[in-house]
Amino acid sequence: MTETTLFPSKQWFQALARLMDKDESAYRDLGPLECTMVVKVDTDAATHLYEVVFEGFKVQSVRELKSLADAKPEHFVIEATLSIWREMIENIRANAGPDLTHTLNYLTFPDDPMRVSGPDQLEVDAFYRYNQSLQRFFNAAAEVPTAFAS
Repeated sequence: MTETTLFPSKQWFQALARLMDKDESAYRDLGPLECTMVVKVDTDAATHLYEVVFEGFKVQSVRELKSLADAKPEHFVIEATLSIWREMIENIRANAGPDLTHTLNYLTFPDDPMRVSGPDQLEVDAFYRYNQSLQRFFNAAAEVPTAFAS
């Protein structure tokens, strides 16, 4: 990929989804991914919400949401400020994967600086159940030239 993609945007998550399709065998090693993730990015100007639906070893859909009420009933939310998302993505790009302090697991424990929430504990547990696959999904950011919204 050589075209720069804006983060946050539906196109950025679709770029990760295309890379997931190309590397399905890497996800098969971790088992099927059955969850709905909502990424919440808080910028100075607005809050951005993106729903990514995983089924099996693929992303079934990516959509921008106007509010959390528009999300599928079964979902979890990973939320952080744009600066935290940027730091994680830039670290992944610089190292072809995150260092230990820039993994989803590290950044969400204990809900600082990223936070995981959901409509109930079962949905929040999906984040932890599929954490390695989700990390692999975000690790594809190493291959996506990214510009960041202000």
